[in-house]
Amino acid sequence: MPHPEPPPAGTARRAALSRRMDAIAGEVWDRVRRERCVVVVESPPGAGKTGTLINVALHALAAGKSIGVIAQTNSQADDICRRSAERRPGMPLYRFLGKGKTMESPVPGCQEGDSAGVIPDGPRIMVGVTAKWALVDQAPRIDIALVDEAWQMAMVSFIPLLRHCDRFVMIGDPGQIDPVIQVDTKKWDVSRAAPHRAAPEVLVESMGLEPLQLPATWRLPEETARMVQGFYDFEFESAAVAGERALTFAPRLHPKAADDVDFAIEALQQRSISSLFLPMPPRGIPPMDDPEVAAACVAVIQRSIERQATAITLDRAQSVRDTIRPEDIGVAVTHKVLMQRIMGVLQTAAIEGVKVDTAERWQGLERKLMVVVHPLSSTPDPDFRFDLGTGRLCVMASRHQHGMVVVSRDHLHDTLAHLMPPAAQPLGRRDEASRSLRAHRMFLQCLEGGRS
Repeated sequence: MPHPEPPPAGTARRAALSRRMDAIAGEVWDRVRRERCVVVVESPPGAGKTGTLINVALHALAAGKSIGVIAQTNSQADDICRRSAERRPGMPLYRFLGKGKTMESPVPGCQEGDSAGVIPDGPRIMVGVTAKWALVDQAPRIDIALVDEAWQMAMVSFIPLLRHCDRFVMIGDPGQIDPVIQVDTKKWDVSRAAPHRAAPEVLVESMGLEPLQLPATWRLPEETARMVQGFYDFEFESAAVAGERALTFAPRLHPKAADDVDFAIEALQQRSISSLFLPMPPRGIPPMDDPEVAAACVAVIQRSIERQATAITLDRAQSVRDTIRPEDIGVAVTHKVLMQRIMGVLQTAAIEGVKVDTAERWQGLERKLMVVVHPLSSTPDPDFRFDLGTGRLCVMASRHQHGMVVVSRDHLHDTLAHLMPPAAQPLGRRDEASRSLRAHRMFLQCLEGGRS
């Protein structure tokens, strides 16, 4: 009798990763059910954070607990409701909304309510945004609070939640952009519970917590996962083994007339990362809304569509080939003026459906093909907090499922080579400026092919 063929290496690897993910969800539930505590779960980009959160919620619901899920935006909250209803149709699920508000897209099986009086007690999952939970005086009773995208929540937003619950699970991506605070925070720079810092970061330091880590990214190709690893303090892998994700393009119509745009997209047939560097003009670094950079971004998009870009995915039960549509392409920038310039060029080119937005707005989203404008492209004197922030670059570099083209002026190497960290970090804090500079140099080295 012939022996059955063993599963492909990638299939076996993903099955093992799925078991590890389930085990982590079980361990989180085991910790939080036994004692009043905070459990922190760190995640790489695209690792299944929300799926893990829903798994923990279902464990708690099966044990007869009332669960409050705290999201950072209404769209995130609605997505959690939709995915929860799909996982367990018919379970008691509520969307906790602002006064007089309704869901933008109602979810079958999810009831809506804006106060404790209209949401019954008992075992149920109730999903609302941080602002709603923090501002309401009498929320429906909950036994356990699960915080999604927790690194987007500042400590000042976490503290009011303590009046509703004493058991928290905080899950998120520590590589993301720091919470946006509109006031001067220098007076709290050395505080152990600085109100402007990400809540999980403060809780881990002040309470001596040992975070759990999700083991892999399911979004990023293997090569990109290794590159993005440099932004994190814990190790993870890609669920896709080398060669399981690819982009292909139709042959050039005029082979001898190829330009740098053709070379940039064709590089994505061998790597998940490519670059398109534009020479510096004689007058120096252009303004933030650099028209030539905007035109180059649109040229990459237009050429990809014209040459019938196709995303090939082998990390499923079978090979899947998807023709890239404008809706499968995204553009990430750091400044709104450049975003508006690119949107104008897209409109002139009659290309609709491409999402163009800032890094902050790309958090949690993904596309098959991303075009990224390097944060330093039009920055003659980069700021270490904004332009060189690791969170911003990490978000921009981790939105793609198959390939990414980075567009920039070609001064990056010289700019990064001559930068000197200011060593201005508060006493007892990590030297974030040096860390940011190392991450940017590593990223540039990957773009130049110095390492894959």
